[in-house]
Amino acid sequence: MLLTEEILLLEPGLKAVKAREEARLLRIIDELGELGIKFFSGQLPRDVTGGTIECIKSLGLAAADEGMKSGILNATASLGLVGQEAARNGATEAVMETALALKALGEKTADMETLFSLRLIAISLKEVGKEAIRQGMEKEAIISQLCLKELHIFCRGSEDEFEAFNEDFFSLIRDIGRCAVDAGLEKAAINAAALMEDF
Repeated sequence: MLLTEEILLLEPGLKAVKAREEARLLRIIDELGELGIKFFSGQLPRDVTGGTIECIKSLGLAAADEGMKSGILNATASLGLVGQEAARNGATEAVMETALALKALGEKTADMETLFSLRLIAISLKEVGKEAIRQGMEKEAIISQLCLKELHIFCRGSEDEFEAFNEDFFSLIRDIGRCAVDAGLEKAAINAAALMEDF
């Protein structure tokens, strides 16, 4: 397997985090996002590893460890766009990988108690789930719903503003469920309804 461009970007990205070079980190995350979109849209040869999701997740988590909020936001936005592109092009494993990466970033962000970042992560999860539904990916849509529910559970007992935001998880899961109903994906619609009963 070739040593791909995304792997070559990971180390400088981690160094940028350590040095707290925010602008450099954001540029690297943007490059990784562009690579991911090109990879899943078929603009890059298939002899590359397609490891952009893991690299963006690693940089997002590293940024969270250092309290670099703009790095978290950029990683979240990039993951959301790459995940939606993966869904549009039938890359089922990548869609699931994206949902799990966003959940991991959300859990880290909840620990930091940065509400805006967590809100963006939850919305990105919803958008990946809805795009999965549009492409007939029922299993992947259910994974995105479950990741939202797990983030909701993870945030329980947090500060007051986080408690208020927890109510928003209901509407995000409901949106995926409505999309599933419209698309005729019965299991995803039933799953959303079952998850909403717990709120």
